[in-house]
Amino acid sequence: MDNCKEIIMKLWQYGCSVSLGEEATKPYGVWIAEHYGLEFVQRSESSASNPSIALKFCEQYKDISEKDLVLFGWSHPSRMSWYNKHTHMWEHLNYIQQKKRGSALTGSVTDYVTNQLCDYIEQTNDWYPKHIVETTCKLNSIRYLHINCVPGMVDLLMPDREIYIADHLHPNDQGHKRIFELIKPELDSIINT
Repeated sequence: MDNCKEIIMKLWQYGCSVSLGEEATKPYGVWIAEHYGLEFVQRSESSASNPSIALKFCEQYKDISEKDLVLFGWSHPSRMSWYNKHTHMWEHLNYIQQKKRGSALTGSVTDYVTNQLCDYIEQTNDWYPKHIVETTCKLNSIRYLHINCVPGMVDLLMPDREIYIADHLHPNDQGHKRIFELIKPELDSIINT
């Protein structure tokens, strides 16, 4: 009797609503997983900030094996997140502004936008979350790929908006397929090594 089970490589995806596939039925991570025969693990959250994407990964990286691949779908560096001690959950800037008016953290959002948001914060929110996850991946021999989703991929798809973009400026199914096509050469070099 054979008790050995084939270990299937997993594709872990961290990111915001673009990586989540908020206005699509098949996000780019699913395209990738299906193409390479990987088990897909979705960890993206709507409106997630880059610091929260890095934190979520750091809380979970011990579950990721050296055979797996992690995709980091980075959000806009102006986004911020706050921990709500009453709900015991993280809440994200766009979520509070657009989807959860009356949040206990509305004052935090107002203060952030009025008194803190500036080029320095955006630059910091762009480089340090990437540095944290890169260092963690390298120290633990985890394969990874950075994808600049917002504004990067969205901006690349915008010239053909009628083909690739849904009503609320997220990629539609064709947009997610196009993202997969754009990053496939880099994925091939990572997966085939």
